Amino acid sequence: MEEELSQYYDEELPDPELRNKGVLYEQFVYSLYRDKGMIPQGFLPPKIGGHGVDLKLFMRDYNVNKSLTKEATRLVTGIPFGGDNIGKVVGIELKTSDEDHFGSSALSYDYAKGEWILTGRDTVHNQENRKLLKSANALQLINQKWKSGGAPKRFRYKSGNPPTYPKDALEYDKFNFPEYNEPMSGIVNVCSNYYTAKECNYINVSTHGLYYFNKDPLGLSRYGVKRFSSCVGNMGIRFRLKKSGSWNFNVSMIIMSDLQKSSVNLNDPVFADELRDDAAECKNATYALKQYRAMNLI
Repeated sequence: MEEELSQYYDEELPDPELRNKGVLYEQFVYSLYRDKGMIPQGFLPPKIGGHGVDLKLFMRDYNVNKSLTKEATRLVTGIPFGGDNIGKVVGIELKTSDEDHFGSSALSYDYAKGEWILTGRDTVHNQENRKLLKSANALQLINQKWKSGGAPKRFRYKSGNPPTYPKDALEYDKFNFPEYNEPMSGIVNVCSNYYTAKECNYINVSTHGLYYFNKDPLGLSRYGVKRFSSCVGNMGIRFRLKKSGSWNFNVSMIIMSDLQKSSVNLNDPVFADELRDDAAECKNATYALKQYRAMNLI
């Protein structure tokens, strides 16, 4: 007997623009695992245009009591659930495809020094991202590529919407600062370190599946989940002028070669059911999972 479990969560998701595939995907995965009782209460996906952890899931820690199988639990306790298994809440980054951008940072211009600089929010993980990009010499490359363009016009004006800016200034920046996609050694490690600092040890790419970054705290390698860096041939950076919303510049990390597909994907409802059943065995399971466990012991 299985029951819809979304009743144990009291939230209302915002209505995203239909063209915002990233937000739609985040809400799809959130709803899938909310209905299985695996979302920790109080967690919601980031607001549209916001920043934060895309998904948090309560899952079984396979590094604990690895040898305790469902059959062994049943023989000892007489029931298929309720062993000494322990679960954890983990953060997961969500991407729609391997063409998405990773770890974006705003770019500004220091007119006194005549150079491009990294700017943006002062959250811990964004500060870490800027530090990591600097250490990988991303700024050196940006300043080298855009040197011939001189000083941009953008930062001589206050922030606002593009229609409020002089058209000739916008056209000047569009012409003098073209978009670049540049491969860079070490960026895959920058990417992994950035999301680890963001307290996301895992990433699920909708088109390719589930990976872990620097560590696999749940032991999901038992499902064939591999390290992200070992599945990416090459990464680099994309720096460009963005005209959507405000007229600004930014840099982000991108995959520049094939991404090896994972053996499992959080999108898969069969895999989701297996994760849910294993999470329900944990003695520290969420309230919704305990209700699921009780219903399935009848």
